[in-house]
Amino acid sequence: MRNYLGTPCVITPALLASVLMLTGCSSSSSDSGALAGTDLLNDGTSVDLLNDGAGADEVENVAADPLIQNTTRVSFDIEVPAYQSDALQVRLTWGDQDLSAAWVGDEFWNIVGEFPTNTSNLLSVFFNDNNGAITLASFETDFQTGANEAESFQVTADQFDSARWDSDNDGVSNLDESIAGTDPLEVAQPMRVLLFSETRGFRHDSIPSALQALQELMTSAGYETDLAGDSNGVFTEANLANYDAVVWALTSGDVLEATEQAAFENYIRDGGGYVGIHAASDTEYDWPWYGNLVGAYFQRHPQIQSATMNVENGSHASTTHLGTTWTRTDEWYDFRSNPRAQVNVLLTLDESTYSGGEMGDDHPIAWFHEFDGGRAWYTGGGHTVDSYREPDFRAHLLGGIRYAVGG
Repeated sequence: MRNYLGTPCVITPALLASVLMLTGCSSSSSDSGALAGTDLLNDGTSVDLLNDGAGADEVENVAADPLIQNTTRVSFDIEVPAYQSDALQVRLTWGDQDLSAAWVGDEFWNIVGEFPTNTSNLLSVFFNDNNGAITLASFETDFQTGANEAESFQVTADQFDSARWDSDNDGVSNLDESIAGTDPLEVAQPMRVLLFSETRGFRHDSIPSALQALQELMTSAGYETDLAGDSNGVFTEANLANYDAVVWALTSGDVLEATEQAAFENYIRDGGGYVGIHAASDTEYDWPWYGNLVGAYFQRHPQIQSATMNVENGSHASTTHLGTTWTRTDEWYDFRSNPRAQVNVLLTLDESTYSGGEMGDDHPIAWFHEFDGGRAWYTGGGHTVDSYREPDFRAHLLGGIRYAVGG
């Protein structure tokens, strides 16, 4: 070994043991610690061997290799067998993945997930009724991912096996008999729902997504729907009598005139149903009857963020699919008053799980009640476009409508 001055390396017997232990007589070692990049002078002091004179603790790390693609985004397009129910569910398992599908419309569902590349597992898809309690059909195959960043996989209705699923062992598959009792074909007169979305204040970008999702859900439930972006000619006693419920989908401001308000009051008194979504509580501040119908008026909200809700009533049609808590991302409303004394609370926000809530420990965010002869259901969720793609939120909406129509 040579020192920085070019003279021979001289190691005295007194230093031999420590030099051998730390560096030996080689110029560098991966575990040489503080002596990496140095040499010993004759007097035992160290001299920096780096060209820039930097100490060992100033040596820059070697750049890491570029990231290697190790996951692929897989989109599963699934067509299930034709079956009419308002409580359907599609789930997929693959390895340790267990995913819930989003309903696209008619018999079509979609699941998108991140999967490890070049990996094979058994793929199973289950088509269920009664929110998962009854299996109608299933599909299984070995599925291996590739190395691409994204890929797709299709399952068609004729690939599902329904014969193996016969819960009551009567020789007729679950798919061929309506065990859950939710087949709308048994209803002589289909329910009719009016989707009302007029705004005179803030208008949400998610209104088109909300209306599309609601129409899809109503089709799935066997209900008929009409759209009304304006109240003119719609909020009359004669016309409202055609509907089992009216959904106020992200309405805002003063949307009804005095005669229209009177017609809607009489509609509720005659047993009609009301559903309020998100900004429906930011509507008709000068109409006290409406405030009592919806339950509470909007006050403020923090930024969009994830929050956890506690499920106070898990037996209602709009919450039966949930566990004891529900965590999702939305715009979380504070209200001018706490509606608990006038309504039946379904969900409460846990303000410790997000920032900006100002109602305290008791913060209702979804509820229902009988009011003035009719039925009313409200949810504070639904600000974002993504809300209407979430299977749990869609089931929440559908359950609220089912309550409002008296189903």
